Amino acid sequence: MISIPLSSQLTISADDLLQQHLLILGATGSGKSTSAMTILHGLMNANQTTMIIDPTGEYRHLPNAVVAKLGYNAYIDYEQLTGTDFNLLFGVTDSDVQEKLTDALTSLKIQKNIIGQPGVYKKVNRSWQAFEADVKRLYHYPQPVDINLLPEQLRQEYAVPVDDFDLIGQEIDEAGFKKCLPLIRRIKRLTSQPRFQRLFHMPMVDEASVEATDMQTDVMYLLRLFASHKSDHKILVIDCSIFADNLALGKVLVSLLTTALLREKQQLKHSVPVTVLIDEAHRYLMADNLETTGIFRIAREGRKLGLFLMLTTQSPLDLAPQLLGQFGHYLVHQLNTASELAQLPVLQAHAQQIVKAGVGQALLAGNNLKSPQLLDVQMVPEMNHQTATPKFF
Repeated sequence: MISIPLSSQLTISADDLLQQHLLILGATGSGKSTSAMTILHGLMNANQTTMIIDPTGEYRHLPNAVVAKLGYNAYIDYEQLTGTDFNLLFGVTDSDVQEKLTDALTSLKIQKNIIGQPGVYKKVNRSWQAFEADVKRLYHYPQPVDINLLPEQLRQEYAVPVDDFDLIGQEIDEAGFKKCLPLIRRIKRLTSQPRFQRLFHMPMVDEASVEATDMQTDVMYLLRLFASHKSDHKILVIDCSIFADNLALGKVLVSLLTTALLREKQQLKHSVPVTVLIDEAHRYLMADNLETTGIFRIAREGRKLGLFLMLTTQSPLDLAPQLLGQFGHYLVHQLNTASELAQLPVLQAHAQQIVKAGVGQALLAGNNLKSPQLLDVQMVPEMNHQTATPKFF
């Protein structure tokens, strides 16, 4: 049994603490990140696989950290992204346009890998029979794609028949295609940015404008590696700090990474338990289509795959009720308002302890515990992660 010393008074099994996911709550400066590090240190010592999705880069100096800094020494290979991933990446919410973008991606894969010719895959005057034969062949080939052709390919997806319904189309529905114009502007704007190109391993327009390293690693490979092997007392830190100034892209990155990790766990025949920490998660929770985002899907589907979630956030009000309900255990540092405490009915009787908790004190409660316990969470000095508040001169 793997045990984690949370304080001098309490050592708890990893199963009891994490198998129903753990939510660490508390106002800024209350010690929630330090608590998360104490737990991760216990898991690391026991050679249990752990990962951190780090929005600010504050965890990159942890001992035994394998640091993948997106946009610097690590990338997400856009050729491995699915149609759903692309819709998330480009912020597509209209269901019809989502379908067209997914179809355009498939068409470009056929053109590059099956037809073997440059340009787009023409759908005007192409028969459904020929198209379906191409689709069947596609899944036996590698699937790289020229993302710069997406805008032109999207227009082909609006091919419609006139009098021959054995054909995909005989002309372009220009009025329908106009719905894609905001998406096309977004695609062109993002794909022309050097940071974006480097993040997704696209051909670079201006290599000199982006800080770079000679060593480049596909972060999906690292996810697969850590999901399938014991970590040799290492922690995988995925550092997203280069994109900390773009909150919308940060939300997309976190959802892409968590969705990819879930997908890897689903495909592995043999895998190991993995604990994932998402720090300051309130920055990266999506209000729209919550149930399709990676964080929610791990919370709902991850346990049976051996994927356990730790979130830190400043308030239970940061989480939608359906996500909050996925957590079976809470480590609650100081909260300051009645509305926050009202989100945690199981802790109502302990409201005064939570309000008056000092830095590093937390109330541990959950389904595997007989009653909530107030702890002085022990700090592990070697797990310092640079969150100390600067002092005034």
